[in-house]
Amino acid sequence: MKKFIINLIIALAVGCIFIVLMFTNQSADDAIRILKSIEYIYILFAFMCMVLLWVLGSLAIRIVKRGMIGRQKDPGGNFLSIIVHEFFCAVTPFSSGGQPALVYVLTKKGLDAGTAASIAIIRSFLYQVTELALSIFGFLLLRNYLLQHVSHFYAIFIPAIIICSVIVGIFLAFLGKGKLANKTVSLVMLIIQKFMPKKHEKIEKSVNESLASFKEGVRIFKTRPWFWVFSVLIQIAELLSIYMVPVFMLRAIEGSFDNALPLMVCTCICSIIMSYVPTPGTTGGAEGFAVLLITPFFVSSPALPVILIWRLITYYSKILFGGIGFMVALRGKGSDGKKVKAKTKDLISQADSMM
Repeated sequence: MKKFIINLIIALAVGCIFIVLMFTNQSADDAIRILKSIEYIYILFAFMCMVLLWVLGSLAIRIVKRGMIGRQKDPGGNFLSIIVHEFFCAVTPFSSGGQPALVYVLTKKGLDAGTAASIAIIRSFLYQVTELALSIFGFLLLRNYLLQHVSHFYAIFIPAIIICSVIVGIFLAFLGKGKLANKTVSLVMLIIQKFMPKKHEKIEKSVNESLASFKEGVRIFKTRPWFWVFSVLIQIAELLSIYMVPVFMLRAIEGSFDNALPLMVCTCICSIIMSYVPTPGTTGGAEGFAVLLITPFFVSSPALPVILIWRLITYYSKILFGGIGFMVALRGKGSDGKKVKAKTKDLISQADSMM
C-alpha cells in the first residue's frame, strides 16, 4: 500500500512540476497565448481518442475471452477490467501492475485465475506484436522523412525495436509449448518452499491448477484463427486511436494537420521506448522522449505546454477515470449478482509483486 501511494504521488507531482515550470519560465507568455488560442473542440476529439482506446481495449478482451470460453460463459466486466488495467499501468514502474490488475478484476467477475492469466498474456502479446509491426511499417514507409527531421532517430528507434522484439519473444515462449511457463512456476515454487514452507503445498496446488487452466485457454484460442484476426484488427484500431491524440493536438494548437502521418509514427516509437522507463507511469522518460519525437512537429509552440496537454490527455486521464473504475471494481458485483469481495490491499499487493 505504501509503495502504491508513493508511486501515485510521484506521478501526480511530475504533472504539478510541469505546470509550475510552464508558468514560471521564459515561455510563460507563450504558454498563456497557446492556452487562449487553442481550438478546444480538437482537444475534445483528442480526448475522445482516449475513450475510444478504452472501448476498443475492452472489445479486444471480450474477443479473446469469448475465443477461449465462449459467449455463454462470459461474465462481462470487460470495460471495467481495461480501465483498472490502465490505472495500474499508470502508477507502477514499467507499467507492471496492469496485467495482475486485469487478472484480478476478471477473476472477481467469475473467471478462474488460469483463464484470466491466459487472456491477459494473449492481450499483451497482441498489443506488443501490433505495436512492433506498426512501428516497423511506419519506418519503412517514411524512412527518409524520419531520418531527415528527427535528431538521432536510429539511436531511439533501434533500441525500441530490439527491446520490443525481446518482449514478444518471451510472450511467444509462454504461448508455445509451455516450457517457459513450467520453468517459471518451478522457480517461483522453489522460492516459496524456502521462505514459506507451511503454505507451500496449498500454494503449489492452486498454482498448478491455474497453470493447467492457462495452457488450456491458450490451446483453445490457438484453434480459432478468426478470433486472432478480429483481435489483431481491433488492436490496430486501438493503437491508432492513441497515436491520433497528438495529431488532433497539432490541429488544436497550430491549426494544421501537416505531417500527421510522420507524427503518428513518431508517437508509436515514443510509446514503445517510454514503456521501458523504470518509473511510475514512465514519468520523466515519457516527457523526455516526447521532446525528441513529438514536440518538434509543433514548430511554433514551446515544448512544455505541448507535453503537458499530451500527458493530461493520455496519462492523467488514466489515473482519473481508472481510479474511479478501481473504486467501482472494489464495490462491484460479480456475474452471479453477489458483491465482489475485493480489497484494496489485495489488488495493490498483486500489482506491487510485479514491480
